Amino acid sequence: MKKSFVPLLLVVFLVGCSTKFSYFFLDWAIEWRVEEYVTFDKQQQKQFDVLLDKFLIWHQKDELLRYSQQLKTLSNAIETQTVTPELWQQQVTDAKAHWFRIFDFVLPDLLPILASLSDEQVKEMIGQLTQDNKDLNKKYAGKTQLQLLEDSNEKVLDNIDDWLGSVSPEQETLVKKYNKQRIATLDMWLEYRLEWLRQFQQAIEMRSDTELLEKRMRLLMTSPDELKSAIYQQHVDQNSRLFGQLVIDINSSLSPKQRQHFTNKMDELITDLSDLSKEIK
Repeated sequence: MKKSFVPLLLVVFLVGCSTKFSYFFLDWAIEWRVEEYVTFDKQQQKQFDVLLDKFLIWHQKDELLRYSQQLKTLSNAIETQTVTPELWQQQVTDAKAHWFRIFDFVLPDLLPILASLSDEQVKEMIGQLTQDNKDLNKKYAGKTQLQLLEDSNEKVLDNIDDWLGSVSPEQETLVKKYNKQRIATLDMWLEYRLEWLRQFQQAIEMRSDTELLEKRMRLLMTSPDELKSAIYQQHVDQNSRLFGQLVIDINSSLSPKQRQHFTNKMDELITDLSDLSKEIK
């Protein structure tokens, strides 16, 4: 279920000028994503439709305003060049909290659906999640550290170009410096995904014990860091701090034109989110 919601919510964050258009198709997108993992029977589909409608109303009314407010804080700090490592870490914490609230909201209605899954449905779901992991391993198999570094540079630079309208040579150097300093965690990330899936499969196979199912789902969805090794978590935290420093350094290097481009794009996104939060039918 986590895979059904999170990517879609990130899309809403990133599409900018098409945010409103995308959000109005979020119900269809979630349905389509869920169907990739499990085929519901009529009763389960009815329960899921009720949950989805309830979720979308709550999310549009309450959560979009939270996103807007968080983005205002970040945008103001960037505009006034007052971004600090502490502020960045708070942004990361707040972003995680958005997911935790989503899970807390959907869990009471989601558990009966999970508990009602047949063995065949569980097999279908685990099979697709397993295939996802295989596809990821295949995607990265055989790539050298240099190739991975070049891929990361390209990805970060493309994102910066989108938000700033252009990337200066100085900013490109900052990005490449960040990626060279960043600790490689690909192998640990792939191993973590396998462990997450193993734990999820155990939970769903014992779904008749609803109390245990809820406990394990809360662990997997709201405390997944507990499944990470200590060294992996240390590396993730270090990389997060490095990225925060990159944001600060990029912010200091912005030209007036880049800063205006960023402000315009962010203001448009904030306005769209604020407007959407008021458009409850």
